[in-house]
Amino acid sequence: MKNRLPLIVIASLITIVIIVWMQPKIESTKPDASLPSCSKIMQCLNAPGEWQSKLPFCPAMLAPYTVRQHAIKTGKWGYALNYEGCVERSIVPPSFDVATKFGNNGLAKVQKNSKWGYINLKGEEIVKLYFDEIGDFDHGLVPAKANGKWTYFNAQGNPALQARFEAVSGIWSSGLAAVQENGKWGYIDLKGETVVAPTYERAADFRSGLAKVESDGKWGIIDTRGTVLLPALYDVIFSVTPEAVAPGGGGAPELLLVAANDRFGYFDIVTPAGGGKEIREIIPVLLHEAVKIRRDNNGAVQIYLADAKSTLSEDIGMGEKTSVKGWFYLDGHSEKLRFDENGKAQLWRRGEWFYITKVGRLVK
Repeated sequence: MKNRLPLIVIASLITIVIIVWMQPKIESTKPDASLPSCSKIMQCLNAPGEWQSKLPFCPAMLAPYTVRQHAIKTGKWGYALNYEGCVERSIVPPSFDVATKFGNNGLAKVQKNSKWGYINLKGEEIVKLYFDEIGDFDHGLVPAKANGKWTYFNAQGNPALQARFEAVSGIWSSGLAAVQENGKWGYIDLKGETVVAPTYERAADFRSGLAKVESDGKWGIIDTRGTVLLPALYDVIFSVTPEAVAPGGGGAPELLLVAANDRFGYFDIVTPAGGGKEIREIIPVLLHEAVKIRRDNNGAVQIYLADAKSTLSEDIGMGEKTSVKGWFYLDGHSEKLRFDENGKAQLWRRGEWFYITKVGRLVK
């Protein structure tokens, strides 16, 4: 019995090793519980008309397993369902000149005979192949152009807006989209109602509730109500993310870098306690070039001019320019810039401090 005991122990250890080694393989062969069952797949494929409303889970289920199918002889495109272990079959015969990937709404953009539209997973035309150009769905709406005008359709293929536009951005942000009427750009909401009248030469999409607009060749910024927060006075406006002083502090709130007449300045985007947005000037548009900028731990902006030689006075020491918090050095004549306790900019010139007005004039 004593001689058999080591053999039993060794056999037990071998068994445990085999089980541990085999366990991942056994688990890897288990079916993925997150995948839909074959019965549901077939239920979707065999469903009668109006299947998207009666079986709303079908589009989202089938779309990821739908692939484009190309007919070499005809050069046409269609779609096949490629669902491992269940079905591999053609569901939309190759008949399109262009076929794009299905979206989660169960619709795909296709082209035939130079006309665009959208089909569902059964090949039924939801948005008729009638349009010269067509966009992508966003917020449940898609822009389409025919006879020189754009309009919007919903995912059921019905016109969503009555208005017709010369051009559209096709992107909804903050519930608004840019549209062009009579050569000017404005913004509409999801109901098609005009929120910002078309008065601008160009209009960008909204971002965080703000949009850049161009008027008379200059750029400014408006909010979602059309209120002008930054007048259209600038050649360009960039969004910049300053470096955070605290390590690992993440991205600091964005600033606006503007340029006008070959000079640069910075504005801060502020959210008041009462809501909305405000844009405040923090560095007047006097710099000869853009500079490195960051925020301190209290959110205050610091500007560093070590790499911007054209903005520095010759008699300012290398250590001084970055060691004094809240001071910003400008170009030539021993000038320097600071902000008083109310946040107003002051310029040191010829031994005196002056306040800088919004138009760049110096006052005592």
